[in-house]
Amino acid sequence: MPLGRPPRPLSDWSCKQEAQMTKPIADDLESDALQQFHANLRLALLMQHKARLQLLFRLQFPTSEIEPFHDSEDAEELDFRAFLSSRPPELIASHVAYHKLLRAQDRLSKRAQEALRAAGDQAPSAEQVAQLLREMHNFDLVADRLAAGITASLTDVDELTGLLNRVAMERDLEREQAQARRTGRSFTIAMIDADHFKPVNDTYGHAFGDRVLETLAERLIASLRPRDAVYRYGGEEFLVLLPETPLDAAAPVLERLRVQAGSHEMGDAEHQIIQTVSIGAVEVAADDPLEEAIGRADSALYRAKQAGRDRIELARAQTTD
Repeated sequence: MPLGRPPRPLSDWSCKQEAQMTKPIADDLESDALQQFHANLRLALLMQHKARLQLLFRLQFPTSEIEPFHDSEDAEELDFRAFLSSRPPELIASHVAYHKLLRAQDRLSKRAQEALRAAGDQAPSAEQVAQLLREMHNFDLVADRLAAGITASLTDVDELTGLLNRVAMERDLEREQAQARRTGRSFTIAMIDADHFKPVNDTYGHAFGDRVLETLAERLIASLRPRDAVYRYGGEEFLVLLPETPLDAAAPVLERLRVQAGSHEMGDAEHQIIQTVSIGAVEVAADDPLEEAIGRADSALYRAKQAGRDRIELARAQTTD
């Protein structure tokens, strides 16, 4: 989605729901295994939906001999796991989103069994059907969140660092600016660059440089607050989003990040280096063009590097740098 495109209006609740549904659930899972499970899960959910329709038909017409789906499994078999061709990868199986889906599945199966027992040879009551439909709806909400999280893991995560990528960055910046329009509270973005990184690659090799970027990404994440986000912008550049945070309040957060980045050596068993970062930050108001704001942050980063690196420059006004 282009940065200049106006975002659709969202309520505070729907913004939080959308953010939750698009958050990656597995940053470091092999993409091939995740993609295979994603396709497997989609097929299993489709088969479960077919079984659900079969069940609703039987509840409505208990004495009918008609079978709407001749090739479906027993309509009472509503557990999506029965249609999975393989077990989920361990990182998915142990994730809280998957456990929520299993609990929703248990509630749905229990309600379906109760409806079948209560109905007998008679059509179930409206209340029984309503309860069953509510559990189906709740299951679908949880399943959609899990599927969205897997999709985000496949499309929004940088494979090297495990950070969110520019696709996720553009979406999140637009969402944060929509929030700023509703609340009137500005936010801060910061461009971060690893100092003198080309000589690191040239001296120690790109595999070593990749290891440095991985460690740097870990330190950036550890230095931020729970609501903050960091994205790999490209190469050795990163972008940090500090929601609902004016520039003065962002400064100590970014200073902690700068200090933490170069606080300890990083590297491999053979070589260790101190890797510092330079930072340029800008406060973004509700109506500031996002591309221009990123450009201002990038200009502030350039000033930080020109001033000696391993420092922060703050862009306090919308001036041409």
